[in-house]
Amino acid sequence: MSWTRPQETVVLAGAALVLAASGLLLVARRPAPPIRLIEAPADGELVIQVDGAVVRPGVYRLPAGARLSDAVAAAGGVRHDADGGAVNRARRLRDGERVTIPDAGVASRDGNDLLDLNSATAAALEALPGVGPVLARRIVEHRASRGGFQRLEDLLQVKGVGPRLLDGLRQRVVIR
Repeated sequence: MSWTRPQETVVLAGAALVLAASGLLLVARRPAPPIRLIEAPADGELVIQVDGAVVRPGVYRLPAGARLSDAVAAAGGVRHDADGGAVNRARRLRDGERVTIPDAGVASRDGNDLLDLNSATAAALEALPGVGPVLARRIVEHRASRGGFQRLEDLLQVKGVGPRLLDGLRQRVVIR
């Protein structure tokens, strides 16, 4: 049997249509892949800057849950001139944190291990949470220009110190 050109075209078009419809049915009937939720690993990584009186100041990657002692160890330990008692090595670290280990004799502390705001150096102030080098310098300059702090609330006069930071410092500093 011989088909004419228009007949061949119709038969081929019909066959193509059947194949396309069959393919669509197969795809439509296939179950969708299950939805997978990907969560951040609980044991992530912290990036911590360690400086001051340590052997190798720098930026270190530590496992989540790391403590200050881990950061100091990663930096090669404290130098012989470090004031190792000026910081709480047992405290947990937060990602992006900067840790400064002060030199011995730099921090001015009372018997309760509180930092005296009227005699502490900028380096010692940097060891306080929320106080970086710029703010530490401002505190020292403010103290020098005004003859010292009379009460803790006087810190609010320093640009960059707000009520939240002041509350965080209350248990760590003293005015003498």
